[in-house]
Amino acid sequence: MANILDYIDWRGDIDISKSPFCEVDGLVLSLLSYMELGDIAEGEKLRESLTLKEAVDKCFAKYGDKMPPRGVIMPKEFPTFFRKAASSVRYGNMRVLRFKSVFSTESETQFAALCISVGDGSFFISYRGTDDTLIGWKEDFNMSFTESVPAQRIALDYLCEAAGAVRGKIRIGGHSKGGNLSMYAAMNAPKRVLRRIINVYNNDGPGFNRDMVQFSGYETIKDKMQTTLPHYSVVGLLLEHTKVDKIVKSTADGLWQHDPFSWEIKGTHFVTEKKLSKDCLAVEKALKSWIRSQNFDERREFVNAVYSVLSANSSQTLSDIANNKFDFILSLTKVDPKIREIIVESGKLLIKEGWNSAQGQKKTKKKDSGEKA
Repeated sequence: MANILDYIDWRGDIDISKSPFCEVDGLVLSLLSYMELGDIAEGEKLRESLTLKEAVDKCFAKYGDKMPPRGVIMPKEFPTFFRKAASSVRYGNMRVLRFKSVFSTESETQFAALCISVGDGSFFISYRGTDDTLIGWKEDFNMSFTESVPAQRIALDYLCEAAGAVRGKIRIGGHSKGGNLSMYAAMNAPKRVLRRIINVYNNDGPGFNRDMVQFSGYETIKDKMQTTLPHYSVVGLLLEHTKVDKIVKSTADGLWQHDPFSWEIKGTHFVTEKKLSKDCLAVEKALKSWIRSQNFDERREFVNAVYSVLSANSSQTLSDIANNKFDFILSLTKVDPKIREIIVESGKLLIKEGWNSAQGQKKTKKKDSGEKA
């Protein structure tokens, strides 16, 4: 079945002026921020911008045949994807500018974004998802116990600054954490910026604490949001959402459906499923019950404890752990007993919630089949 690489092959020769922007274009542009464009596309004004073709050529010239690695979780298709998009009529002449990347272990921040002039009078802000760094993942989990994380606040500032520098209507999008940043920025945008936003594309991004989805800014922007999840979504069901607009069919299994290159496409639309997988809903129920069973301080303790374990052997990325499994296992024996206790007790709660969810799912299946529960 076709994916976004096939979509570029099919539609790449059709200029955006001849075939209007669609949801698949939203995914394509959301993924362009995974490129490393520091010192390449940092111009702040449109007159300082490069075409996507020029930017990609410079990027490959700088880094060779392989893009800077994003680690074990990043799809292998990215280099091919960047080249295809850059070589196409549809995307190659789009202008790219204002690339910004922030990484800080001190403030626990991982952020990157790119502004793209679409060519139809609008521009698209693309927010990068979580990369391979442990700090990036820790910042994601920090969302479970804090009102906002640094990347979200930077995303809002970035939107406002870009809106002040570039004319036109605004589309915003991102994949994974980038989807969350897109929603946060739109929900908190001042009215002068909000009036210009026409679409927000959240591609399998996590939600927020319950208070945030009850925040008035969400009500203001929700009709412009499109939340797209794969049939088996885990990341996109973390924390709280109020609506899912599209459930897309995937060629991958389980958690690997988070990979956007596995999402099926037909024409200018995603191939959809009617409902989310029962298995992923069971996982969602267990995770949310577990989160709600802990207060903010307990969640903070757990996240800090897990991070201290993962980084115990001076690991900075998931790749470091994957490449040094034996050293990582040895480091676990040296973990502070208090940290181990926090992880064990939290783990017990998670297993309990998972068991309860599984039992509830079994009862539902028996009821549906007419058996006694």
